[in-house]
Amino acid sequence: MGSSDSPQISFLIVNWNGLPVIKECLQSIEATCSKLSYEVLIADNNSTDGSVPMIKKLFPNAKIMQNKKNLFFAAPTNALSRQAKGNFFMLMNNDIILKKNALPRLLKALLESKHTGAAVPQLLFPDGRIQPSCRRLPTLFSLAISGTRLDKFFNKNSWKMKDWDHCGARYVEQPMMSAMLIKRKCWLDVGELDEERFPLYFNDVDWCKRALAKGWKIRFEPSAQAVHLEAWSGKKLGFKQALYSSKGMYNYFRKHHVKTIFSPQWPLLAILVLSFLGVKGASVGAKKLKEQLFILSKSASGA
Repeated sequence: MGSSDSPQISFLIVNWNGLPVIKECLQSIEATCSKLSYEVLIADNNSTDGSVPMIKKLFPNAKIMQNKKNLFFAAPTNALSRQAKGNFFMLMNNDIILKKNALPRLLKALLESKHTGAAVPQLLFPDGRIQPSCRRLPTLFSLAISGTRLDKFFNKNSWKMKDWDHCGARYVEQPMMSAMLIKRKCWLDVGELDEERFPLYFNDVDWCKRALAKGWKIRFEPSAQAVHLEAWSGKKLGFKQALYSSKGMYNYFRKHHVKTIFSPQWPLLAILVLSFLGVKGASVGAKKLKEQLFILSKSASGA
């Protein structure tokens, strides 16, 4: 894998026990980059499922950095970016499957303006439905109306952009980093992911905020598409996923908006984070219960 010693694009992928998904991910890179020079750099977070031997066997040109423990997302991505040779960095989750013409179209969109620093594709669920992937930069107000479901009435203030169908090309504030093509110049100007405050979640929110503050624009390009299996690795964390996500939210607001715990906004932040944790935790618990009930029903039907 990889077609040049001086690649145009560097794919940066973090893997953790992704055996069921990463093969198709890497195959999709080969398909979409048939006319582009590229390299694939993978940071493996101490996988135990055999995904690393599989990658070495089937994709021998991929360069693998093997970590001794799970370092989550930000730190491995930063480490890969320091090794990358390309003029463009394609940050990708191991559960992303690029459509055939995704990269050429994404690259074209990225190069249309010198002010565009990053571009993202339209994400799809496996069944073909559009997966909402872009948000506005969060404020305490937008989080509050989202958490209370009032964003049905305040669409234009919706954190999750419920006033938009994710169909037209446009500039956006904060897309998910599940699949993001970034100019090397932009990455170096904005700086690496904040791995100390955001090892797993909200590092993309923080990076996008810093990019916009530097004057860069982020393009959403629906002509480029990718299937996203959605949080494949994150789901393996169970309730810890909710804890890390809530901590990321708290650290984001402490970094950018609520500078001290004596701020009049801090009590609202604490309430929102605890509510977010409760919702996330309940969602994880509901999924676990659903899985257990499915297993029990299968057992009962086979008895």
